[in-house]
Amino acid sequence: MMLRISALFLGLLGLAGLYFHSTLPATGHIRPGFFVFYTNLSNLLLAVYQLALGVSSCAPQGGVFRWLSSAGVALSMTLCIFVTHLIYQWVLVPSARKRGKALSDIGFSSFGNLCVHYAVPWLTVAQWLLWQDKSGLTVGHAAWWLVLPLAYFAFGMARGATGKPIGHTKRCYPYPFMDPQVMGRRFWPVILLLIAAFFALGCLFVLIGRLL
Repeated sequence: MMLRISALFLGLLGLAGLYFHSTLPATGHIRPGFFVFYTNLSNLLLAVYQLALGVSSCAPQGGVFRWLSSAGVALSMTLCIFVTHLIYQWVLVPSARKRGKALSDIGFSSFGNLCVHYAVPWLTVAQWLLWQDKSGLTVGHAAWWLVLPLAYFAFGMARGATGKPIGHTKRCYPYPFMDPQVMGRRFWPVILLLIAAFFALGCLFVLIGRLL
């Protein structure tokens, strides 16, 4: 019951966060290039997942619910959204502050921004800790979850290769660390470091799951 309630709540919260973060209420349209960024794609994916999980829980013996609530899928979705918070908090915010931007300039006064970067990721982790299945998790699950960030990396590189700036920005790549011209020789070391960090994060969650 609590898994169902939390799933429906998080699904609706995620959609609300995306709605406000998209500037649709203020401008009447979604920001151009909005769904190029990992933050928004991961929140959309999680919202769809949570709503499907909540609805399918009405038939707990069905194949859809059993797959959505399986330990591997639950872990992957939790890591997918938690990485959104980690990259924002420890990479993008410090980078913006170094460029002299105030907290208000990077969205800290926006409900939508706080929702997609903080509330939804942390509440999803809480849901996983309290109610999601964690039985049988292995290092293999920590490796399989990398399919999601690697798929986004491939998408981001293909999008950047078009040479077309994203929305109102002057960048072709979603994030500076994904731009080979900006990063230079640091590009592949940084990408490999991120992949290793994502795998290590997955292993940490697997360990926590096994302990619980």
